[in-house]
Amino acid sequence: MKIAKLQRQWVLLNTLVIVPWISCQRLDVPRGSHRNAEFPAVRPRRAVSFRNDDTRRVGLFGDYDSAEVDYNPSPSRARFGFNRDFYFDYSRDLPATTTRRSLPLVRERPRTNEAAGGEEFSYREKDKNGPSNWDKIAPQCGGKYQSPIMLNTSSALFVRNKRPLQLVGQTNLPQSIRLQNDGHSAKFTYNWRNGERPYLRGGPLKTKYFFEQFHFHWGSNSSVGSEHVLDFHRYPMELHLLFYNSLYSSFEEARNEVDGLAVVGLFYELYEVNDEPLNTWTRFLQEIVNPESEYTIQFIDTFPLYDLIGDVEWPYFSYEGSLTTPPCLETVTWIVSAKPLLITPREIREFRKIRSRSGPMVNNYRPVQKLYNRRVYRY
Repeated sequence: MKIAKLQRQWVLLNTLVIVPWISCQRLDVPRGSHRNAEFPAVRPRRAVSFRNDDTRRVGLFGDYDSAEVDYNPSPSRARFGFNRDFYFDYSRDLPATTTRRSLPLVRERPRTNEAAGGEEFSYREKDKNGPSNWDKIAPQCGGKYQSPIMLNTSSALFVRNKRPLQLVGQTNLPQSIRLQNDGHSAKFTYNWRNGERPYLRGGPLKTKYFFEQFHFHWGSNSSVGSEHVLDFHRYPMELHLLFYNSLYSSFEEARNEVDGLAVVGLFYELYEVNDEPLNTWTRFLQEIVNPESEYTIQFIDTFPLYDLIGDVEWPYFSYEGSLTTPPCLETVTWIVSAKPLLITPREIREFRKIRSRSGPMVNNYRPVQKLYNRRVYRY
C-alpha cells in the first residue's frame, strides 16, 4: 500500500514540474519572430493596408506603394482620419522597413491659408466664390456667430457698470511698418521692439490683447464701404484693428481659440469742409497701387496708433462674432465705435486707386450677417 501511494505521489510531482517546463520551452521564441511573446499560439493581427481604406488615408497620406501598417484600434485612434485626438507617431507606427520616401506624410494646407490666399474668395456676388458661397471654401462662414452685423442703438443692451476701455502704448513708435496690398485690402503691420507692442484691456475683455495689424474696407462711392451698419446707415469706409489674446504666443495661435481675438472697428465719414489732408499716412497708399505689392515705412516716417484713432474715449458696441473674411473664424470679440473718424474726399480717392488682380479694389466689404440669438451690448 505504501509503495502504491509513493508511486502516485511521484507521478503527481512529475506532472507539476515537467509540464510547466515544457510550456516555458515553447515560450522561448527566437528574437525577431513575428509571434506574440505573450500568447504564442495566437496568430498575429492581420496587417491593415491604408491603400484599401480611403477614410484613413484622406488628409494624412498621399498615394504610396504597398507598405502596410499594423493598426491597433483604440478609442482615441479609431477612424483617426477624422478624430482630432489622434496622434500619429511616425517612428512607432510605421514598420522599420518603410521609409519616408515610400510612405510620405502629406500635411494638408489648412483652410485658413487657402481662404486667405488671394484668389479663393471674392467680394463680387456674381463670382463663383462670392460672399454667398464663402461657406463652400471655409465652412465656418456659414456659422451663427458671423460678422459684420447691423448695430441698433435702440435694441442694444446698455452696460451701466463697465470698466474703461484702454489702449496702452498707443503713442509708441514702431521700428518700421510693413504696408501690403494683399489682394483684398491695404494692411499695415507694425514691427515692434521688445516690450513696446500696444495692448487693449478693459471693457468687455477679460485679459489684455496685443495689437497685431490694421486694415480697411471701403466702397466705390460715399454711400457704401463699411462692413457694419449703424442705425441703418452705412459709412464710406471702416477701419479694423486686430488684437490677439496675451494668453497665447502669437496671432496665428490665438485665432483658433474661442477667446483668441478682439477687433476694434471704427467708421469713417467724409469731411468736405476742405480737402486738406487729415490723415497724413494716406500718402503711403500710392506705393501699393499694384496687386500684391508692399512697401516698408522706415522709422523716420512711422506713426503711432494715436495718430490713427486718437483717444479711446468713444461710446461703442460689443458682441461675439467672427473674422469678416474667410476662414471666418468665430473667435472674435468685436468692439465697434459709435463715433466715426474723419477722412477727406481726396484721401479716400487714394484708397480707390488701389488695384487687385481682378480690377479696382473697391466694395471690399462683406454683407451683414444674421444676428440669430446673440446679444449686442452698448458701452
